[in-house]
Amino acid sequence: MTWRRLAKGGISWETLLSRSRILEWTRAFFRERGFLEVDPPTAQPYPNIDPNVFPVRVSDAAGRTSDRYLHTSPELSMKKLLAAGSGNIFFLGKVFRDREGSPLHHPEFTMLEWYRVAEPADSVRKDVEDLLRDLARRTHGTEEIVRGGQRFPLPRRWERWELTDAFAELLECRFGDAELLRTALSGKGIRPGPDETWEDLFFRAILDVIEPALAGRGAVFLTGFPAALAGMARRREGKADISERFEGYVAGIELVNGYEELTDPREQEERITELSARHERQTGVRLPVDPEFLDALRAGLPPCSGAALGMDRLVMLLLGKETIADVTYR
Repeated sequence: MTWRRLAKGGISWETLLSRSRILEWTRAFFRERGFLEVDPPTAQPYPNIDPNVFPVRVSDAAGRTSDRYLHTSPELSMKKLLAAGSGNIFFLGKVFRDREGSPLHHPEFTMLEWYRVAEPADSVRKDVEDLLRDLARRTHGTEEIVRGGQRFPLPRRWERWELTDAFAELLECRFGDAELLRTALSGKGIRPGPDETWEDLFFRAILDVIEPALAGRGAVFLTGFPAALAGMARRREGKADISERFEGYVAGIELVNGYEELTDPREQEERITELSARHERQTGVRLPVDPEFLDALRAGLPPCSGAALGMDRLVMLLLGKETIADVTYR
């Protein structure tokens, strides 16, 4: 196969080599900090369950659907390892999600996922801050990202923006009240449908109001997501409706999602069962719950925090490209 045929999407040798270096530097970053790299199976008997994430089901050579799914994240496998005493671990590899397709989404993409044992969410946020500064410095000699001709510094500590504050500032409402949120969105020229749920309205607010405002704020962590939308995250002390979940953005591009992990097996089983039911209501497909994951929680998942980062998007930002198609080949 010639390079011309391989690179039909337009990726250059220079970009391919730069991408390879960035992936190796990322592995070195975690190994130098004592993390063990793990490589769980891609095809799993049980999928991750999220109402807004759609797994790809594997078919055999005859086209018959099997009982295995390409993982949308290695989370369940990694938490089984954590419960078995693995200590700090990371994964860097391919994951798959159906119904994805845009300049910033693709059904197959490269994910970095890692977990720190006995540490809070701020520890993995610091990993994000340190990793991006390290990779930017190695890639182009400065601790910044350039996008759309604008320079975005990567400070040692990113801004933390609580979602309650973001909603109050940009929409002048609480994000937990559906009717107030509907009215606020209408005031911004966004016309939600009459059947849209509070969850639908929340995601509209994030995509159409919050994320555009983040484009000018540089490197930011959105913190304090609703517990109802963080089915595997620990609830915040004293605020049962808020979770210790965060998302990290640079130049308005979402790069990372993370949280302090829910370790209570009874609460996790209730929440994951509800996630499965919500997925079925939305799609008509019921996804099975992994009993071995629940067994691992019962055996004792240690207190830990984790995060998942989209490497294609990060490479895109580090190399000054516009879309992930510019840094991948198909």
